Formats: sequence, structure tokens, C-alpha cells
Amino acid sequence: MALKKEETSDDFAKVEDNNDARRVYAAISFVVVLIVIGLPLWWETTDVYRVPLPYSRIAALDSLDVTLAMNISITTLDAARGDKLIEDLKDILKTSKLFQFTFRALPLEKKHFALAHSPEGLESGSFHPRKSGELFLLEVPGLTRFTPNHVMVGLKRTVYFSSEARQERTTIFPIFFLAAVKLSEVLELLLLREKSLRQMVAAMTTPTETDQDRSGRRRMPAAEEYDIMMTVVNPEPEKLQIDWDLPEAVQDYLEPFLYELSPLAGYTVKSQWLYFVTLNVQPKLVIDTSGFGHQHYALAEDLLPQIITPLEKKLASRVSRNPCLNFVVYIPPCEAAPLHIYTRQGVRVKGGVDAFLSPRWGGIVIHNPSHMVCHNSSVPEPKEYSPDTVAIMGVFLAQLRLLMGIPELEGISRVGQLPLSTVSLRQWEFDSLLRMRTLEQLTSAKLTLQSLSQLLGKISNIVINDAVGNSIYQVVDCVERAAHLLKIGQLDEAFNESKKAFLSAEAAFTDPSLLALLYFPDDQKYAVYIPLFLPVMIPVVMSLKNICAWFSGRMCSKHKLKKE
Repeated sequence: MALKKEETSDDFAKVEDNNDARRVYAAISFVVVLIVIGLPLWWETTDVYRVPLPYSRIAALDSLDVTLAMNISITTLDAARGDKLIEDLKDILKTSKLFQFTFRALPLEKKHFALAHSPEGLESGSFHPRKSGELFLLEVPGLTRFTPNHVMVGLKRTVYFSSEARQERTTIFPIFFLAAVKLSEVLELLLLREKSLRQMVAAMTTPTETDQDRSGRRRMPAAEEYDIMMTVVNPEPEKLQIDWDLPEAVQDYLEPFLYELSPLAGYTVKSQWLYFVTLNVQPKLVIDTSGFGHQHYALAEDLLPQIITPLEKKLASRVSRNPCLNFVVYIPPCEAAPLHIYTRQGVRVKGGVDAFLSPRWGGIVIHNPSHMVCHNSSVPEPKEYSPDTVAIMGVFLAQLRLLMGIPELEGISRVGQLPLSTVSLRQWEFDSLLRMRTLEQLTSAKLTLQSLSQLLGKISNIVINDAVGNSIYQVVDCVERAAHLLKIGQLDEAFNESKKAFLSAEAAFTDPSLLALLYFPDDQKYAVYIPLFLPVMIPVVMSLKNICAWFSGRMCSKHKLKKE
């Protein structure tokens, strides 16, 4: 009987041990599933995907040396004087911090001058530089026979200077010849515009400390494409009917000019007609004091900004994401014509053109109907009027040149430029635009990239996918290549690289994937997952104690059995 009781107790103990083992192994399986497999899997699936970025290369862009190589060829009738002119120009321009000048004397045969009876005739020669960014300074004997200027800037990449100026010395810089001083002024103020370029970069880098110059405040910022909106405003179409083929005017005058600007950006021209739209200002009636009884209406210069604000609401210029340039032709009704603009000093604007320009917006031309049309009582209403296409489009082209940043000839005494015979760009003007846009796009790309890297470094839950990462790497590569190309004088290729960098930086900064988890920070993530995992994890974590105790008990029992 006693033997049976011992066997029963041993069987009961074995059954208990087996049950304990099953419970422990079940707890181990829960630990493995939830902690060993579940936690890493959860961490991996909820981790923010971030492509590693070249933060060190981005930071190094601050100290990137951007220098523009400038190759200038000089031809004079006497080689010794040419060498002296090169020495003078080197001494005057040695303080440049942006350009690296390389001068060389270039021989030119006299037969090139035989067929040239004027500076315009020299433009057909084959000696002009064809590479963007290069310049040619050519001494022309007898230049003062055709012009009172000592220096004439050509239509291509050539500057002509007279032999007389070459031999005169200045009173301000007596050690230099007059030609060297004048040519250096032309290079600094008109062709290269170093001061304006440096001020533009400084204004973009530190906008609170430096402001753009007048040309920079007026110029449109860099963009991939621009919209140009041509608008004709006729406030009283029932009284005055406008007979004007606007698409033909755009095709004849605007499109050839935009075609030459097309390497810089894309342009889309749109047109519209607005009726029953007024200026929302009250011009002042002015009676002519000559005694003939003529009168006109005066629009004060201070009222011009009040015209743009209400007019812009009806221009439909915000139908695209591209920056828009507005060119408006306002034709006053006969009852309010002629309408002329007066300055703040109470004087009518000079030139006979009533037009004004708004920086980075566009321009408005007030085109008055003719006196014969308005005062011809034998013609019933609506009276028909055909605007002067040449006058209107000429003003618009001049305004467009300013808005695009094409340099103006500032007040340099005894310096002139050959007039344009067609609607086109001078080659040196295009080179100036290339330099300006290249530096602007490089600076913008660097600033955008540095801002984005700081943002991504501070906020860890912003997703950086492969597309954004590739764009950032492309920006860094393009900026470095553009700086190198500028240093070796490859202006066209440098502009293309800067444009790629600019567009890639904008694409990376505005990528919608960056906002995917921006409004789901870590504290909200834990607030969602803790109520879900905590009730499940507490029993599992507590079972670890029982698992450890069970294994330690088994180890002790095995150790006792070995001793026995």
C-alpha cells in the first residue's frame, strides 16, 4: 500500500513538471513572437525611410570659390601700344574679386578695315568672337569721323575704340591712356557689371543686410518658364471700336525677341481683351494756355500704383504657376482723352510716350485715340480706331528688356553703342544675361539646398525617398561642375549646369513626400501604439520572471541529482 502511494505521488509530480514545462514553453513562444520577432518587425515597418545625404559636401558649398574666367583679345595698329594697353587694363582691373582676366594681343590684317566705311560695316567681319563670354577690343583708325564717341560697343562681342583716344592721357589717371580708362569703364559698368553681380549674390545670401540694386529690384527672378500676358483694355466699346490684330503684332515683334531669350527659359505668350474696365482714378483736367482751346487730362505719377491693384484682379494672370509678366494697353475713351502722365514735379513725361513700368510685374501703355477720330462728328458711334503697332510694341520691348535684366548703357562720357536694326539681342547682352542667370541660379540652388539640409537634420520624421535623395545629389554635383566650368571660361555649359541645379533644388524642396509624416511626430506615434502594445506586453514581460525561475529550478535539480 505504501509503495502504491509513492508511485502515485511520483506520477503526480511528473504531470506537474510537464504542465509547468508546457506553460513555460508557451510563455517562451509568446516572448519570441512578440519581442524577438514582433518588436524588430514593428520597428522596421514604422521606421522613417531616409536616404543618407552628403551633408559635408552641402556645408562645403559655402566656401565654394566661384570665379568667372574672362578672355579678352586686343588688337591695335601698333604692337607696342597694344602691349601697353594690356598692361594698363591689367593694372586697372586687378582689384576684381569675381573675374579672372586673361588678355592677349591678336594681330589683325589691315584688309579687314578696307571694306569698312563705318563701325556698322565692321560688324560683318569674320574676326568677332563666337564663344559666349569672350570679348574683342579693336582699335579703329578714324573712328571719330563717324561718331563723337571715343568708344563704340558693337552688336556682337566687339568693342571699337579710336586711335586718338589711345594716345591721350587722362587727368584723373595720368599714368594710363584714355582708351584704357574708357575701356575699363565699359567693361565694369556695361559689359561685365561686376558690382551688380556681387550685390545680387550678397542680397540673396544676406537679404536683411544687403539690398538689390535698381536693376535687380526691377528684374524678374530666375524661373524655368514665364507667362507673358498681353492685355488690351477698352473701357467703352460701344463708343470706340479697336481695330488691332494683336496676335500678328505679337508674332512680328515679340516672338523673334523671345526666341533669342529661349536658351535662358521658356516663354508662353497669352492675350486677352477687357471691356468696361476703368482705371479707378480721377485724372485732372488741364486747359492748354496757348489760346487754341485744347485740353487734356493729367494722370499724376503718385496715382500710378493705384491703377495696377484693381486692374490686376481682372487680368487672369494667376491661371498658371509660372511667373507672369503683364503688358497692358489702355485706350482711354474720347471723353477722357488725351490722357497724359505727369511727374511729381507737375511736368508731363518726356518723350511723348505715356507708359510706366512696375518692377517684377510688367508695364502699362496709355495709347490715346487720335484727335481726328474722336472729334469727327460725321462718323457715328462706335467709331473705329487702329492703334499704332510700332509705337506700342516698341515700348513693350523696351520694358521687357528691363524686366529680363538686360543691361542699359549708363552715363559713360564719350561712349556709345551701335543701334539695333532688328528686334534682337546684342551678343554681349546675351552673355551678360548668361552670367547673371548663372550666378543667380547657383546662389539660389546653394541656399535652397542648405535650408533643406538644415530642415532634414532638425526634423527626424521627414521622409527622404530616393527621388529627393537623387535630386539633392544632383544639385551638389551640378553646382560643383558649374563652378569649375565658370573658372575655365565655359559660360554656356556652366549656365546649363546651374539651371539643372536650380530646378533640382526647387524640385527637392517642394517634393510632396517630405510632408508625408511631418504632422505625425514621435509623441503621437507613441500615443497610438502604447495603448495597443502595453496590455499585451505586460503579461509577456512578467512571464520572463517565471521562465527564469523555472530554468534555474531545473538547473538546481539536475545539479542535486548529479551529486547523489
